[in-house]
Amino acid sequence: LFLVLPEGSAAQSRSQVAVYLKSGDVVFGKILSLDSLGNYRISNDCGITQLSPAEIDHIVKGNLSRTDLRKNGYFNQSSIALLFGEGQDGFQPIPSLTMVNGWQWNQKIFTGFGLGYEHFDRGVLPLFAEGMYIFSNESFAPFFSFRIGYSFPLEDQETTEYYAAVSETYGGINLSPEAGISIAVGSKSLFLISIGYHYQELSYKETYNMWGSYDKTVFTNYNRISVRLGFIFQ
Repeated sequence: LFLVLPEGSAAQSRSQVAVYLKSGDVVFGKILSLDSLGNYRISNDCGITQLSPAEIDHIVKGNLSRTDLRKNGYFNQSSIALLFGEGQDGFQPIPSLTMVNGWQWNQKIFTGFGLGYEHFDRGVLPLFAEGMYIFSNESFAPFFSFRIGYSFPLEDQETTEYYAAVSETYGGINLSPEAGISIAVGSKSLFLISIGYHYQELSYKETYNMWGSYDKTVFTNYNRISVRLGFIFQ
């Protein structure tokens, strides 16, 4: 047995394994070594973990699927992002704080409704619907999401001309497709990193009182690149 162990350990270390523990947790990675007492050393992106025979229920080779991940139910997604682009004040990142509450239909499909706070030339409250698709149930998996909704103004637009006054401030449509990586944290939480495109339409009406009275409506379309960090609690 002792003569066979080194060769067996080397063969296992060349492939990914899923180690199912008696506690219910699952450790994914590569087997670095197996000593004569049956202790495994597992290597993954989180570091090196040593597991004793008393902790291990069974080991599955070549299986990266997270069967322990939650399959359906309520979820909350909180995220923070920076929206990059050039505006009236030059190139300045715009903060975006959002929260989504929704339903997870299976291990890949998430849908929900969200709200948040963003600041362009003025603060707005975005309300939107979101759909997200995770392409696999592995610990690290690519995903795609899409948001569409309407943003309501939280501040009045300031007038830009001496003989004009802003009489109305309007919101507008927002949409945001994003792609990124989801990282499983335990069995009920996901960490999200994504990059995407963010579109926001805003407008306001100015009234002029010089040489007669007339109104002018000004539309502004904001096109931004978003870099977002998020966390899903299930």
